Amino acid sequence: MFISMKSLKGSMLFILVMMFLIQACKKDDDNIVPAEPVTHTRAEIEGIELIDNYDIGEIGQILSTSGSDFPFDLVYEVDAYSVKYYTQDHQGNIILVSGGLYVPRTKSIVPLLSIQHGTETKRDRVASVSPKNSVEGMVGLMTASMGYLTLVPDYPGFGVSNGIHPYLHAASNIPCVIDLIFASKDICKENDWAISDELFLFGYSEGGFISLLAQKEIEGSYHEKLDITAVAPMSGPYDLLGMFELIFEGGSFGTPAYVAYFLTAYNDIYQWDCLNEFFKAPYAEKMPGLFNGTKTWGEIVNALPSDLWDLMHEDFVANFYSLKQSMLLNAINANTMLDWTPEGPVHFFHGDCDDIVDCMNATHALNAFLNNGATDVQLTMIPGGNHETTGPRAIEVALKWFETFGAIY
Repeated sequence: MFISMKSLKGSMLFILVMMFLIQACKKDDDNIVPAEPVTHTRAEIEGIELIDNYDIGEIGQILSTSGSDFPFDLVYEVDAYSVKYYTQDHQGNIILVSGGLYVPRTKSIVPLLSIQHGTETKRDRVASVSPKNSVEGMVGLMTASMGYLTLVPDYPGFGVSNGIHPYLHAASNIPCVIDLIFASKDICKENDWAISDELFLFGYSEGGFISLLAQKEIEGSYHEKLDITAVAPMSGPYDLLGMFELIFEGGSFGTPAYVAYFLTAYNDIYQWDCLNEFFKAPYAEKMPGLFNGTKTWGEIVNALPSDLWDLMHEDFVANFYSLKQSMLLNAINANTMLDWTPEGPVHFFHGDCDDIVDCMNATHALNAFLNNGATDVQLTMIPGGNHETTGPRAIEVALKWFETFGAIY
């Protein structure tokens, strides 16, 4: 095969050009500075979006349709916002969460009210999606119309956050409450919404538990930046160990789904891989799918047995009291946290016939705080109230108690 000198020279020239280009690209690659990872801080706002505007008539209609009959005057129109912001999980990782922010249309200075929602399982049934999606969202519309700038944190596992909600786990839920307060203060400053330094907290069921422990964290770590005016925990499981003892000693429990939610969440938080030790087959393998945010509470209740002993593994129940040093008991004790002294006023509200969260939770918490030296703690029992019926009455008397502080007029 004959190759001309002209072709050979052309080929060599091509090779030299390609070698030069490759070397140049290599040098450019060597000079590329890797992009620094994006970092976020707690209470940093990712975005705020208007959900809708509500006039007084619309708010009244929403409350009426829900069956609520609160004796409060609706004064202001309300702008409802969805807020995305950053907080931290129990391991200190920064995560994106969401919450509702309900703003009364007024030029007057208004106090902050943070409402912590009760037991929920469906990811989108929260106040950041729509005020109509949750009891706390509707109550938030009312309190905003009354004159509170109202916050309703979704918690991890709801709204924009995925995964199993860390049910009744203090370190997983408290940061998002505090960070929404700080984020909301920044939003108010940016929009010239006038707010006072007064801060109220209340919540029902799980929300009562989280409200109380948010007070503990604020008074311990944020007392120089936040000053709590009053806290109203309602029908919360403050004594978790006492709750389990009552359930297992009593021999029955009306809604086993609560126990399933707690144990599934703690199994996920602590990475125990113990569902087969907690629950009988075939329920153990179903738990992650039931509590992954896609099911309503009613769907979960219907998917589980109505008898607790048809759900729980016999060995787990039999060994519960002998495992005082077990990982579960340690976790339960770590999240009971009645060994502190509230500084701000605390008023517990609880139904005296609560069939889910026994009223001993409120009496134990009250007595513990009084013994610890608290000077402004009280308890009001709602006569004849069970866990379902106590809510509206407790919210009503809690808000009337808040009014005694003169925050709204």
